Amino acid sequence: MLSRKLISKLIALCVGLFCVFIAYNSNLNKTYSISGSAYGTSWSIVSSSYIADHHEKNIIKIIDHIDHVASNYKINSEIAIINKQPTDTELSISDDLYNILNIAEDINKLSDGAYNIMLGKVSSKLGFAPDFNMDLMQDKEDGYLLINNNKLIKQSKNWFDLSSIAKGYAVQLIHEYLITNNLTNHLIDIGGELIVNGSNHSTPWMIGIQDPNSFNDKAIHVIKNNDNFLAIATSGEYRNFKISDNKMITHTIDPKTLLSIDSKILSLTIAHEESATQADAMATAFNVIGYPDALNIANDNNIALMMVIGSESKSELIFSNKWYDLKL
Repeated sequence: MLSRKLISKLIALCVGLFCVFIAYNSNLNKTYSISGSAYGTSWSIVSSSYIADHHEKNIIKIIDHIDHVASNYKINSEIAIINKQPTDTELSISDDLYNILNIAEDINKLSDGAYNIMLGKVSSKLGFAPDFNMDLMQDKEDGYLLINNNKLIKQSKNWFDLSSIAKGYAVQLIHEYLITNNLTNHLIDIGGELIVNGSNHSTPWMIGIQDPNSFNDKAIHVIKNNDNFLAIATSGEYRNFKISDNKMITHTIDPKTLLSIDSKILSLTIAHEESATQADAMATAFNVIGYPDALNIANDNNIALMMVIGSESKSELIFSNKWYDLKL
């Protein structure tokens, strides 16, 4: 017959093993997150795997590096220094800046010029970027020439403004870093530019697209990724605007008029299967193009696009064919 003391020990052992079992299963479904601020916004990463301290430090280095490459707010950033250089001079640029400008060039061609990253002076005039007490006269002609071996020739005095592509590029670099280090299941968000990859413990990552008419972050549509890579970028004037003389001045500029866009599109989202950089730039490009032309170009080029069009009192969701194909 078992003694009372032995029975107590067996009970304690069973309770202990049960607690270990519960803790183990709880950790199996645990997510890990890191966050911070950069580029005038916030960033966060959620992973189903533990993000070690050295990974967090390296991710912050990536974010800071792209800030020093592409920020218009840092007088000593690479792009700010280039903005002050004379025209028709061959300049050496970093690998990352070369990549950003190359992708921007592609989106410029896709959008027939609606996407233009040389509107920095106009943006500064409207109060959406610093002017550094410099001349803000915009040249009628702009452009740049990329040469192999990371060379750039500016073809006008206009300033580069990479705010519509830099966050997406940083998100892409972080994704590639996480993949290289076997942190495959993750959600990366920098100011609304996102990548989701893999799953959240076999459950799809869910991304809510904010209702532009809501003041409490209500979602107008929810995207579920199907265990694959997906980059998501949203452009909308509800995110960044100011009022002047009872008129809304938005941060998105039409290169043809050099004025803030006046569009029926309240919000526009791009979902891309390969690149957050392209998604970021495309969202701005299609917002400039406007409805219905943006929808037609998206369908012609197999691009997944969602638009919220209308007014504050009434809005409608419109999707491209590719959006339906991806079952988003």
